[in-house]
Amino acid sequence: MGFYLLTYACATVFLIAAVCRVVRLSSLPVHVRWEVYPVQHETASRVYYGGSYMEESDWWEKKQKRSLFNEFKYMAVEILFIRGLFKENRTLWLVSFPFHFGLYLMVAAFLLLMLNAVLALFVEGSIFIKPLDTLIIIAGWSGIVLGNIGCAGLLYRRLSDPELRNYSSFTDYFNIMFIFIFFLSALISILAGDPFFEGAKAYATGLITMGSSFNGYVPGSSISGTVSIISASLLAVYIPLTHMSHMFMKYFLYHSVKWDDAPNLKGGPVEKAIIKNLKLKPTWKASHIGADGRKSWLDIASEAPEEKS
Repeated sequence: MGFYLLTYACATVFLIAAVCRVVRLSSLPVHVRWEVYPVQHETASRVYYGGSYMEESDWWEKKQKRSLFNEFKYMAVEILFIRGLFKENRTLWLVSFPFHFGLYLMVAAFLLLMLNAVLALFVEGSIFIKPLDTLIIIAGWSGIVLGNIGCAGLLYRRLSDPELRNYSSFTDYFNIMFIFIFFLSALISILAGDPFFEGAKAYATGLITMGSSFNGYVPGSSISGTVSIISASLLAVYIPLTHMSHMFMKYFLYHSVKWDDAPNLKGGPVEKAIIKNLKLKPTWKASHIGADGRKSWLDIASEAPEEKS
């Protein structure tokens, strides 16, 4: 019972933390506009050469044509396959991709396990049980193998590459080792006698029934299984509380920051947001800015620059 309560508690904290992240990002002051093209929500005819709706005459009088599909199509490739890193640093991508994709596959495997448990409990004789079993095995094995390769590779790169080592903090190493413990314990579990994830399926069923055992499976009956359950549950809490939340926050960073090209029209929402920003009182450390916490951005921007002798 204790393992199930731990998993539920961690899942609850994950949801609360993720919602808090989204709410906080949504309530932050308007960002500095990038003006970087192409903007992916433009129609396909403009995206391919980096065009903009501002090319049209009297664009401010016309309704903008946007394509969320183009945004999601671009973001899906970037989030799943880390396309930017593939282009800029192929060597690092070789270890970063299996690390991230391994995590994604483990999330997919968990969702498949829960769906399998629901069907097994409430839909007798479901034709989807066997296909789900196959998908669980494929996603589980692939995710665990890729995750171990990625963790070991990233750890080696950070320790052996002088450039990476110079700006790697204790937190960076801790994050990798934390996730490595999960992947390694999961690998030991399946190699030690559970190659078809029967224990994982039983645990998923136990999460729904809150039973202490299912089909003879008792959570915590092996050290590796215990470590897998505890580390996976704690990871659900840890990830949204750290910078690793970028895995699901990338949507907002792309959609609401990088590709935000909403026009600044008189009396519009962008103008109101900018006016609100100008009232903020910054406390930057750079002395030449004069941001002492008493003057607003409007005061600072309105002042004539000081002459230096």
